[in-house]
Amino acid sequence: MRIYLMIVLFIPWFLSAQIQKQDTIKIDEVIIDAGKTRQKIQKIPLSVTAVSAKQIETLKIDNLTSLNGFVPNLFMPEHGTRLNTDVYIRGIGVSKGEPSVGVYVDDIPYFDSGTLNFELADVNKIEVLRGPQGTLYGRNTMGGLIKVYTPEPVFRWKGTFKLDYGNYNQQKAVGGLNIPITQKLSLLTDIAYAHKDGFFTNRYDGSRPDAMDTYTGRIKMLYKISDSVKIRMVTGYEKNNQAGFPYAVYDSLNQTAMPIDYNRSSAYDRVFFSGGIFMNYKARNFDVNFSGSYQNLVDNYEIDQDFLPVDIYFIDMERDNQAYVEELTFKSKSANKLQWIAGLFSFQRHLYKDVWVDITTSHGIMQLYKTYDQNIDGGALFGQLSLPFDKWLFTAGLRWDMEKSRMDYNYDVNVANRNIHKDDFVHYLSYNQLLPKLGLTYTTGKHINIYAGITKGYKAGGFNATIERSEDETYQPEYTWNYEAGLKSTWLNHKLTANMSLFYIDWKDQQVVQSVPSGRGIMIKNAGYSTSRGFELEARLKLNSTFDISCALGYTDAEFDVYKKNETVDYSGNYIPLVPKFTYGTSAGYNFWLNGRYVKFVKLNVNYTYFGKFYWEVSNEAYQDAYSLLNVDMRIALKNKISLGLWGKNLLNTSYNRYYFTISTLHKAYVEPARPMQFGGYVKVKF
Repeated sequence: MRIYLMIVLFIPWFLSAQIQKQDTIKIDEVIIDAGKTRQKIQKIPLSVTAVSAKQIETLKIDNLTSLNGFVPNLFMPEHGTRLNTDVYIRGIGVSKGEPSVGVYVDDIPYFDSGTLNFELADVNKIEVLRGPQGTLYGRNTMGGLIKVYTPEPVFRWKGTFKLDYGNYNQQKAVGGLNIPITQKLSLLTDIAYAHKDGFFTNRYDGSRPDAMDTYTGRIKMLYKISDSVKIRMVTGYEKNNQAGFPYAVYDSLNQTAMPIDYNRSSAYDRVFFSGGIFMNYKARNFDVNFSGSYQNLVDNYEIDQDFLPVDIYFIDMERDNQAYVEELTFKSKSANKLQWIAGLFSFQRHLYKDVWVDITTSHGIMQLYKTYDQNIDGGALFGQLSLPFDKWLFTAGLRWDMEKSRMDYNYDVNVANRNIHKDDFVHYLSYNQLLPKLGLTYTTGKHINIYAGITKGYKAGGFNATIERSEDETYQPEYTWNYEAGLKSTWLNHKLTANMSLFYIDWKDQQVVQSVPSGRGIMIKNAGYSTSRGFELEARLKLNSTFDISCALGYTDAEFDVYKKNETVDYSGNYIPLVPKFTYGTSAGYNFWLNGRYVKFVKLNVNYTYFGKFYWEVSNEAYQDAYSLLNVDMRIALKNKISLGLWGKNLLNTSYNRYYFTISTLHKAYVEPARPMQFGGYVKVKF
């Protein structure tokens, strides 16, 4: 398999010999915005992948988890629910708790992991920055940053409409309309609806546990007061209703999933609202940007936690999370020799959660009731400058990150209609951290840039949700020092780009998930020391207007150097879970130019992803073997701005496990099986 991967990876170089000198086709120049300054992707001294709107459509990237394989060393395991979404970059991540990778949508930060798996309706581009971005973005970007950009309003009428239908009654409708109200004011709105009947059946009652309906909408406004002042506003709404969770008991001996079979009706429902205002002022010598945003997540989670056809555990959880974010930045003009940016950042969060747990015993039902009322306030001062001298570019940045948190926790137990107060506390946490960054870039010519950098990563501590001992009420921050070197190059008259990077991460007090002493629940604790090392390769070749191919390869070796769970259990030397050794993706597209009376061209795209072996838990006892997926997309472009398409996903019907977990009190393991082969078609109209 590895031999085949290397052959496919270097196809661009083999094919480059076929390029004709008179061919003037070039790869489009990609501009990156995530660095808070617009820069060419081949010039920015960072490991970054940009996914364009065309690629998002061709690769059928419906949510962020669909990026797996196409971004080196990015892995987002898919749960049976959108309650929590894990994001791992270069081994940095956590399966519960605060995210270690930042996610921004239209410059609005999504703080809660319950908001990260959302339907992508109409997206301009996605940028994925690997490595800590704390200097500019703060504590929750220790592993990297994902920025999603939807279309911006323009001063002309235009619109799109798309219908998509696939097997298992997968439906999706997306519509967008841009309305120029005046010469200075424009409005853009889009709406989307997605439905699926589900891929699995609950044997107990014949229901579809993964059936889902999603409704989304977005309104954007652009007001150009003058050539120097611009105001942008955005509001977004999502409603998600899921029928249940496709988790099945796993037969570890035979490595097979049993039929899904549980008796209590389950569901996950959420409503998420976000809004922001962004103001830009272009002064004579610098630019000023202000942003203020608000987000509110309200959800309800009802789950048959034992996933068996008998009553043992049932959980009902309600959350109401709100966040306010403000940022003011000053930055140099792009034409200045000395590039700099400085700013102030603040946020305020309020998180409230009610949890009811029904435990069926021989004496009847025992109900646990817990409430969590948490306030988090934080702020930061940050700055970064880049100074060129001859062929060198020196970059230095520093952020002072401050945070304080308060938790009000109550825990009661009801047995035989008798309430027993178990525990309560009010705790305070406070953290301050300096996050430095140093980088050096050397340009050997017009087309080759070599860079190296050192960056400190940091993620704040917090409060545990399940508490059985006083020492487990909180967990501490984690820290990393990240060392990276890379090369970015352009060849063959801009037909070929080839980038690579090497990284080494020194990790202290890593936040890891482990079970509480009783086995009824999980908590976050700090491991001792860990390391992550690896490399990344990306290449794209555009031979001509007919053929192009891109490849992305990532390798991560992440392990616990020192991690003693307790006096008898030592995980030192084990691999960090949910981190594939390899990630690989390749996409090849071929245009058949017809230029007929009705049809402009037919484009065929075949893409392939591969994921190496990885472990599900810190014990390294359960693992997922390497697996690969084959997908295809064929689009027919008509001359009247109508496109027709056919698509297929997992065409080899690969069998693997999308997720795995254990419930120690029941001595059982559970998995979410892979989704079967899918196929469908779509029609898209532009006007």
